[in-house]
Amino acid sequence: MRNATRHAPAVTGLALLAVLALTGCTTSSAGAADEDAGPVGVPEGVVELPDQEWFPTDDTTTLGSSDEEIPSDDEIPQKLHVGKVDPIGEDEVVLVGTQWGLQVVSAAVDPATGEVTANLTTGPGIWDAVLHPFVGKTSDDPVILAQEVWRPRGSRGAADFTISTYSGTMLEPDEIEMPKYTRAHSRWGSSVVTDDGKYFAFWDDALYGLRVFDLAKGKETGALPALGCGPFTWSSGHRIYSVCEDTRELVEYTIAKDGSISETGREEVLPDDFVSNRHASLAHEAHQALLVSANGDVFVFDFADGLPTSPVQPIGNAGQDSGRFDEAVLNTTATSLVVGYTDSAIHPDSVDGGEQVKLIVSDPATFATLATLDLASMQLASIGGFAYSVDGTTLYVTGSDADEATVIVGFDALTGAEVSRAVIDGFTDSPSRILTPQVIG
Repeated sequence: MRNATRHAPAVTGLALLAVLALTGCTTSSAGAADEDAGPVGVPEGVVELPDQEWFPTDDTTTLGSSDEEIPSDDEIPQKLHVGKVDPIGEDEVVLVGTQWGLQVVSAAVDPATGEVTANLTTGPGIWDAVLHPFVGKTSDDPVILAQEVWRPRGSRGAADFTISTYSGTMLEPDEIEMPKYTRAHSRWGSSVVTDDGKYFAFWDDALYGLRVFDLAKGKETGALPALGCGPFTWSSGHRIYSVCEDTRELVEYTIAKDGSISETGREEVLPDDFVSNRHASLAHEAHQALLVSANGDVFVFDFADGLPTSPVQPIGNAGQDSGRFDEAVLNTTATSLVVGYTDSAIHPDSVDGGEQVKLIVSDPATFATLATLDLASMQLASIGGFAYSVDGTTLYVTGSDADEATVIVGFDALTGAEVSRAVIDGFTDSPSRILTPQVIG
């Protein structure tokens, strides 16, 4: 039975071939008698293409008989790679693109013309892409410092935490790899480069305190736990200032000559109802700091002569019924501050927090309104970001106009009068923030 079963398919196959042969003959005969039948051997539904004329290749045919000659450098209209990035000028600002993915694209822009003068690519931070751009004179000067997090396998794999200073060629940053026990707080205002460019100080969430790196030596030089304080790191010289919400104190830390850091003073000068927030701003030239607390109270701290010893009261409250206050920035001379507002009363960090639609420019001493800039008055359809110029005299706002072009508009920092407007040319991402470059020295 086993052998009979194995041979049965062979017999059946021979019979099937005989049937197919007879069927093929019958079909051919019928097709010959039918004048409308298609070509013999072409399956039904298949269109037979006519013969195409064939031309042999010659010397003028691209990649025909030989490859084309590679053009010279002078014949290439645009360089494929720029060896060194241009330094950021005192009349420029830096646009930061949306932070989605493994890298953050930024660009130095001349706001008067909209021309992109340098493209910058850095790694992201944990939350915000914390970047510190610098005004330079040559391509070898530091262009931007990035507090980066590189994750080869996302949240499941090992991460490298780096402090990278980019200059010259952007492909070879001066990189400091932070120890694995370090978790740098990644919010605007939680890190600072000292005025002389020597130290980078930041709030470390793993330490619950401050950590200091010497940028020239490329190593950590100091760390100090400060539970209940932070996460702000405002600087004046080599002194670092922060807040301690629980005790209502302002605290001072000093970086010594060897790079170590120690607490050198604290004053209980904050009001009893003081609450902190996640973002803050620093006026480098005036040595003053801005903090809009979570309840809307606006504080401007003056650290030019060290810690304030008298009670510090808010200059006003940023809360409004028409929308929720969002970002806030102080110019470098502490003569103008701006608060952005969303079109929703919900907190802007919420999922449905709305979009920024209005900016109010105020006096940092009295909180008197200097100018109110809404979408209509700025002739914008949306706001992408805002910041002051290096000298503090101009407030720059980026966004889209009615034609969906990305523009940057300049306003007088004290009056709100428009002083410039340009379409941004060469930045393909959507700007989410503007940064003011820091002058080192």
